[in-house]
Amino acid sequence: MAASVVAGKDRFTSVDTLAVVRELRSLGRAHVDKTFDVGPGRIALTLRAAGVGKRSLLVRPGQYAAVIETLAEHDEDLTPLAKELRRVLAGAALVSVSEPGGERYLEMEFTRGDADGAIQFAAELFGSGNLLVARGGKLAVVAHPKTWAHRAVRVGAPYTRPPARVDPFVLDVGGIEAILRASRTDRASTLAARLGLGGPVAEEVLTRTAWPGESPAVSEADEFAPLVHRSLLDLLEEVGDRPKGYVYSIGGSQVDVTPFESRRLAGQTDSSVEAFPTFSEAAHRYFDARVERVSVVDAAAANQLGEWRRQREQQEKAVEDLRAQAAGLNRQADLLLAHYPEVEEQLASPATAADPGVEVTVTLEDVAIQIPRGRTVRSSAQGLYEEAKRAQSKLAGAVSALADSDARLAQSATALLEVSAKATTEVAARRRTPNWFERYRWFFSSEGILVIGGRDAATNDLLVRRYLNPGDRYVHADIHGAASVIVKHPAPGEPAWTDLTIAEAAQWAIAFSKAWRAGLASASAFAVEADQVSKSAASGEFVPRGAWVIHGTKQIFKDLPTELGLGTVSDRGDTLWNVAPPRALEKRGTLLYLLSPGPEKERLDRESQLARDAGVPRDRLQSLLPSGGISVRRA
Repeated sequence: MAASVVAGKDRFTSVDTLAVVRELRSLGRAHVDKTFDVGPGRIALTLRAAGVGKRSLLVRPGQYAAVIETLAEHDEDLTPLAKELRRVLAGAALVSVSEPGGERYLEMEFTRGDADGAIQFAAELFGSGNLLVARGGKLAVVAHPKTWAHRAVRVGAPYTRPPARVDPFVLDVGGIEAILRASRTDRASTLAARLGLGGPVAEEVLTRTAWPGESPAVSEADEFAPLVHRSLLDLLEEVGDRPKGYVYSIGGSQVDVTPFESRRLAGQTDSSVEAFPTFSEAAHRYFDARVERVSVVDAAAANQLGEWRRQREQQEKAVEDLRAQAAGLNRQADLLLAHYPEVEEQLASPATAADPGVEVTVTLEDVAIQIPRGRTVRSSAQGLYEEAKRAQSKLAGAVSALADSDARLAQSATALLEVSAKATTEVAARRRTPNWFERYRWFFSSEGILVIGGRDAATNDLLVRRYLNPGDRYVHADIHGAASVIVKHPAPGEPAWTDLTIAEAAQWAIAFSKAWRAGLASASAFAVEADQVSKSAASGEFVPRGAWVIHGTKQIFKDLPTELGLGTVSDRGDTLWNVAPPRALEKRGTLLYLLSPGPEKERLDRESQLARDAGVPRDRLQSLLPSGGISVRRA
């Protein structure tokens, strides 16, 4: 087969989702242990299953999910989302994993002794993605609240799945043929959009049928439909109950990951494949590497691609709204005809006659239906059917536009891969290695001195044991349970610090203490020499994990402001986001925002707005900020 450029897949297909569903089912009755934040935009649920051991469900909404054996190092501090997931899901037992039905929607049902009814955990792997948890039919956790005319996704709202599209894997030959005959586009677009397969799976099906994708879908539909049906059944069989994984590369660049052996990619010139024992292992490897590849793409081109993706998401929402509108209108008409005598009775009631409005509202099976005054029930139902047909007509156009967007995105992604091929190689050669202190909280003082702090009791303990050396200073807020902070002694030949650095470290320690969550405007802290810190307590006393005993005189810093700065600093040519005392950021980097304690109930909204305004990934921002509410103003 002639060589061609293949755009790298950037998110799951419905077949990929099905593969992960089958892997989760193979765990049996697993229990949720904990939840963690794992790198940018990802959440992990650790599961324990009898006879299997510990597994982690890693989810990046809008992109992929994977069931992996070992979890990479996770963030010590939990974001508000991870905390809520842990609160609602910890200890819950996995009851079932729903069939995705041709969708990129992962839904799991759990049960827990203290829960009122079932607990649903759902991950949207399409569009911009979302994570949802419902208890007793009501949403309890929502990563990204959204509202449509027919559906609300916010805490307290009823839990409903996104409107379902056609499931191509349960259609018979006749159903596939009907979709082909109703299409006004080519075969490739019809399989991708109208049949709901998406681009990569549609291309795989076309390769297996050996029929051209650019021909009109209506052409020879009676002969093409059986081939499509057979190819879909073959894909399901090849995925199996315990899917294996395959990562495909062309010219050394990874372009796809599949739970089946891909015929469309195996036939490409200069292609290679790496097999994995599970699909999840392959997906995790592929999408982790993809994050690095995307980062080297030309910025202007990437922005254009992002704009087209946002446009596509709007089109996808329009398709979803029109599909729901058409279904709702048809249901209303069906109800009118099914309850004809009841409607006649409601129309003839004295209350209806006294209503001066131009429309009459009747309620059938909890559905309110507007009927124009003076029209018969049959005429009103016919009018609703006509409206539904108009919505279906608009839906066909919206689906066609969505298919065009898919094609444009594929072409633009191909161009980006070509533009960035050289840059990818260069970046891979100079990939940044994080500094040792980046696993903790850190900043550089106005005088260029490294200051590091623990994220929790475990890292507070580790930090002092491993990194508090003679010549360093230990700083702590004068509040129980605050972070342990170390001011590192400058290297030989470097200028010594002054009280300016120690005061900045003290202000920073206060910000990462209970003073912030309590909303205090100021608080006090102290500093001591390294040899004044130990685990040796008085006889009969116990020193808990993360706590230390201070001997001797303390240097006290009173009434320091509870305030932080958010901005960027440079490290070996890279720009890193950092939270530090405002004065330190002004001196050593770029100060963009001033942060102070705010209402905790507004935390998620303020955090989301700040992430959008600053252009910093929300998960990265969450790992930087202290616990509690935030108030933000521009520097």
